[in-house]
Amino acid sequence: KEDDEIIIESYIDGTEVTVGVITFKGETLVLPLTEIVTDNDFFDYEAKYEGKSKEITPARLTEKQEENIRRQAKMAYEVLKMKGFSRSEFIFIGNEPYMLEMNTTPGLTEESILPQQAQIAGISLPQLFENAITEALK
Repeated sequence: KEDDEIIIESYIDGTEVTVGVITFKGETLVLPLTEIVTDNDFFDYEAKYEGKSKEITPARLTEKQEENIRRQAKMAYEVLKMKGFSRSEFIFIGNEPYMLEMNTTPGLTEESILPQQAQIAGISLPQLFENAITEALK
């Protein structure tokens, strides 16, 4: 049965960027940004898992755009008292980023975005998991 209440959101068309934020060795660490390029209207199942998109890391952004997203993602992570992993998604309209969502259970396979961002930051998948266990036991 459908509910009689709905939420309607505006469609935002622009450059889509995602960024992982983790607690690493006791510090909040913002990982390199990834630009999502897809021919689909949305970064949906087909785009994500059936090869209908490209993930470009580092994202093709200006220094100002990148710093703005890094600051917003880190602030959201800290304000929400996050620990472990998160991956936030943004869309740019011009130079203004709009946060779409914060994923608190991002994919953690070798092909997933957050581990790829960590790898570029010099953190291997085993190091990522070892750190997560160490942080959880604190």
